[in-house]
Amino acid sequence: VAGYQVMAELDANKRNLGREDDKYYQIVLAPSKSELAHIGSDPEALKAFTRSAMEAYAQNFGKGIDSKDLVWYAKIEHSRSYDYTDRAVQLGEQAKGGLKVGDQTHIHVIVSRTESLREYKQGLAEGLHERKNPYHLSPLTNHKGTTKGVVLGGFERNGFSQRVEQRFDQGFGYERSLTDSFRYLHGMKYGDEGLKAELSQAAALERSQQREQARSVELASQARQIELQTGLGQAYHQQDIRTLSQGLDQAEQIRQQLAQQRQQEQARQLELERAESLKQAQRLEQGIQQTPRQDRGMQL
Repeated sequence: VAGYQVMAELDANKRNLGREDDKYYQIVLAPSKSELAHIGSDPEALKAFTRSAMEAYAQNFGKGIDSKDLVWYAKIEHSRSYDYTDRAVQLGEQAKGGLKVGDQTHIHVIVSRTESLREYKQGLAEGLHERKNPYHLSPLTNHKGTTKGVVLGGFERNGFSQRVEQRFDQGFGYERSLTDSFRYLHGMKYGDEGLKAELSQAAALERSQQREQARSVELASQARQIELQTGLGQAYHQQDIRTLSQGLDQAEQIRQQLAQQRQQEQARQLELERAESLKQAQRLEQGIQQTPRQDRGMQL
């Protein structure tokens, strides 16, 4: 859709909003590198994920509306640049404006604050609405599932993030580790010391189980490979073409399984490194906040 069409529709969809009221909001859907690898950064998969996320967005207001009752547009982007908000720029490790490495695919969504006037007017004409005016929808509201008062419903932001995560997992069969979950990352950043200790212990147990599982699979694969090699050798000496062909096919299947297991293990390691980077950033931030500021040689 052309940019001018997006602006025209958003600008026309703001009935009963004040001069200083927000007219639209931006949502950024940013799959992790392991999530992108799981779907191969497929544009069609990303479009389907975005549509599903916007269904969750509409339903999260608790007003019985769907994505079709909103006015929203999305754009897939494949690169990111460093800016002054990045810690690496603040520490002088990266230059502002430089491109970030790796798969940086993400989605920007722009959504009108007012529900779709077209859908609202059609529903009004068909007698589906008793309300006088269309809904004004803000994800920044402090109301969360209220049932009394002027504002009914609300928007629970943490719940929205978790539901979007679940939709990705269910939609693409993604097996999410604890350290790759919103619950873990949010808890390690904002939770109290008790929650952080609980999550750290659960993550350590999960890593131990994953290592044991990977080792068991590797040993089983090695045993199977030895068995196949023995069978292939016998088939070769006996000139048994059929058995030899079947053995080669099985060997190729095992090779592909091992390659997939290594890829999954690399993705898990990437998420572990990401979680550790988050911890280091938190420690660094705390250290900076605790360091006294200097101004003209005087300690403040």
